[in-house]
Amino acid sequence: MFLKPVSVSLTAIALLIGLSACANSPNSETLERTFAADPVLEENGEIPGEPPPPPGPALEGVEGSSELPQDFPETIPPYPNAEFIRTIAPNETPESTEADAGVLTLWQTSDTAEQVLDFYEQQFNQPNWEIVPQLNQTGLQPSLIARQGLDLLVNIDVEPQIEMGETPPERVEFLISYVRSNPAETSGETSADQPPNTIAIETATPVSQPPSEPSATPVTPTAIEQVPEQLRPYLRDLENVGIAIAQPSGNTSANATASTVDLNQGITRKQFARWLLEVNNKIYANQPGKQVRLAPTTANPAFSDVNSNHPDFAVIQGLAEAGIIPSALSGDTSATTFRPDAIVTREQLLVWKVPLDMRRNLPSASVDAIKESWGFQDAGKIDPNALRAVYADYQNGDRSNIRRAFGYTTLFQPKKEVTRAEAAAALWFFGVPGEGLTVPDAMKNSTPVAP
Repeated sequence: MFLKPVSVSLTAIALLIGLSACANSPNSETLERTFAADPVLEENGEIPGEPPPPPGPALEGVEGSSELPQDFPETIPPYPNAEFIRTIAPNETPESTEADAGVLTLWQTSDTAEQVLDFYEQQFNQPNWEIVPQLNQTGLQPSLIARQGLDLLVNIDVEPQIEMGETPPERVEFLISYVRSNPAETSGETSADQPPNTIAIETATPVSQPPSEPSATPVTPTAIEQVPEQLRPYLRDLENVGIAIAQPSGNTSANATASTVDLNQGITRKQFARWLLEVNNKIYANQPGKQVRLAPTTANPAFSDVNSNHPDFAVIQGLAEAGIIPSALSGDTSATTFRPDAIVTREQLLVWKVPLDMRRNLPSASVDAIKESWGFQDAGKIDPNALRAVYADYQNGDRSNIRRAFGYTTLFQPKKEVTRAEAAAALWFFGVPGEGLTVPDAMKNSTPVAP
């Protein structure tokens, strides 16, 4: 029999995290080893506390909040197709502090538990994250524990898998709990040398004025200062909203660091597809009808080189099924392969991005129309399938992707590779003038609504 989702999630958290409550159980020693401190970290004396215990066996009367905590770590990637439900107040003893107790947040998605865990396993296999090995989880719900550096411990707990013959729930609930060892970060206090946390949850309001200009909060300065000055604010804003701009493509080495990534290097097609879907869904967090859905693993692959076992299958297949990435599904019979590790070109960026700006059929275009509008000397080199996107982008004026990413130019160079910094600039704004949204808008108005 399937238990109530929240009750199951909270019970599992109690089993996984509340080690003191199960000291006499057979699994006690296993769980204690799971959360045992790294000897090296223990010597430094900077180990995060245990993830928070649940508020108790019964949910009735449990205090909670409908707002995402203001100190919710920006480095924890939100699940793209999830809706935040509430923050659950932890049980606190008279001697405990808010930092000691940690934070529990409840989320809901229409995807499966396996998809949620696969997503976070992929995210936590990136540089600066370390997945904490777990031993036998028999009898417990699926979970994933990860540590970032010395001051952040995260636990993802999802509903248990459905037994054969049981009816699966329409929406899966999961918990993201975290503990930070830095009291200043946990309490939300800031100093003159430390900018306040920018992800504050407010009631969504209609955008009535033109989008604001990019903010200038410094993030990963070593990497960002290597790119042209005009592109730096866009990179900072994407970093602040949780996009791993300096994450090496396909590099999961524990020795890789964000500061070693050159943001002037080309962005791969799989990486840009991931950014495109994530930023679009973050910007339209309050408008589910404008979000792109991840594809299930059971979908028939649109490309022969991206099957259901590919780590980015859900993203790439989802974009193909939405008609954003050209494929046989959209009538392009020549697009049989995706080439995930190839670098995105300028014309490909426009073909993928402009439909998400316009949200309607793109206008007809010709080489002459491109010459008359943009004045590109090399308009004849643009692929015929990209002409409409390039022409439609001109109609966005100063909000066009070309002007934002490449600046003023009389040479489009359609086959030139796009850098990570240029991709960030293109993704900073979605829509048309007067109706579009920027990444800072998403950070201000980020309370999801039910679909």
